[in-house]
Amino acid sequence: MAIRVSQPLRAFRLARALRAGGADDAKPRWTLPEADYHKYTYQPSIPDKHFNIGHWNYAPITMWLRARRPAMEKVLGDVWSTLKCTGNAVSAPVMGVVETNLPGFGYKVLGALGALLGYNLFVMNVTSRTEAWMFLEKLRLYAVGDELVHKGFFMSDAEDADTRKEAFDHTTERLNSLWEEAIADATQARSFDRLCQHLEVDPSHLPDLPAPISWRFSMMPYGRDDPDAKTFGFAAVDTPGSSNTPLLDLGSTGDYIDRQDNKSNPIRKGRHMYTAAYLPPTK
Repeated sequence: MAIRVSQPLRAFRLARALRAGGADDAKPRWTLPEADYHKYTYQPSIPDKHFNIGHWNYAPITMWLRARRPAMEKVLGDVWSTLKCTGNAVSAPVMGVVETNLPGFGYKVLGALGALLGYNLFVMNVTSRTEAWMFLEKLRLYAVGDELVHKGFFMSDAEDADTRKEAFDHTTERLNSLWEEAIADATQARSFDRLCQHLEVDPSHLPDLPAPISWRFSMMPYGRDDPDAKTFGFAAVDTPGSSNTPLLDLGSTGDYIDRQDNKSNPIRKGRHMYTAAYLPPTK
């Protein structure tokens, strides 16, 4: 009797506690669930109906690029293959000559150093032959610029007005002094002919008459809002945004055309400390 009872009890054993799983996704199933079905499949998470047709959150350029991706991949692949084959065809003879005449790593290093030395000698030879000519060209350009400076080509409107006012004052003072001297001499001599003698003109010392208009650099039309600087207009939709530039920091980029910085005066003087790439002023 004891043996009969003990045999059925042997079938009941305490199993080890398992601490892994228990979630819904661990249970096997024959069908894919409608919600979050991409978790149960090895495929892209974007459904075909959203990948091949338009979507409310897709830009039109996305579908345009997807439609032309095979052609673009073909073109890029062929271009890369052509460049690679051309490079191999050009470099293979060179590498063959290098391997034949410069065996080993040490000889190749000496060959590279020799090539650099030859390049430096070539540049030094060309520089020694053209340095004098380039120096004369720089002097000629400096002479042209200095001549324009003395002619007042780079004067502003205020500087031109001050220069004209100063020349007018000097001419007025000279003529008044000449008149006072002439009238005093003619009054003392009591002769009108003596007054006319002071009014004689010396052809070798004729003063230049001031030009009514001085052609200067600041008179050239310039600026975004200047109507004389516009040739052909374009649609406003084609105008780039004011912040579409990678050369200044984030935020307002100022107005480069009108030389308006986007920072206040204390920071403007240290512009090179606040930007990734510094644009020096041009005026």
